[in-house]
Amino acid sequence: MTTKSKSKWERILKRMYMRFTPEIIAKWESAVKENPNAEYNCNKISEILPFVKKVMPRLSRNQSLFGLSIISIEGKIRDKEREEVIVMYGIEPLQKAGILTGRDVRRVVNWYRGSEPRWDSHDYTARTKPNFEKEFSIGNRKYRLITDNYRNFRDLNLQVLR
Repeated sequence: MTTKSKSKWERILKRMYMRFTPEIIAKWESAVKENPNAEYNCNKISEILPFVKKVMPRLSRNQSLFGLSIISIEGKIRDKEREEVIVMYGIEPLQKAGILTGRDVRRVVNWYRGSEPRWDSHDYTARTKPNFEKEFSIGNRKYRLITDNYRNFRDLNLQVLR
């Protein structure tokens, strides 16, 4: 990859993802100390913080109502290489942490390749029926990774299982 193309990808990924800096983690920890029910985008910080600290150095800048969005792509990216780079960048930490296997990664990438954005605002089953789903634990907390396609966004979301 040339320096010019590398900086192009860095700009694209910076627009798509938010990094978890030590300052953000400290703010979240402080918020939980002040209020155990503190939330980030309708997700209890105390429930997602173990996952963020152990696994995810970044999240999608777009967020879903169906969980914490690891990846969220609006519409269809016609450049297949660009879409795959965005998806792989999002799931790389999950594979490094052993949460996703090589087969899981291929399934997620293939889901993004094959899915078409849709609105489905009235069809609950169509918008929530997952094409990829995997449950895992970090400590005593259980989570689920799930793909969904709703309101023109195609997401890989983290859900806390209670």
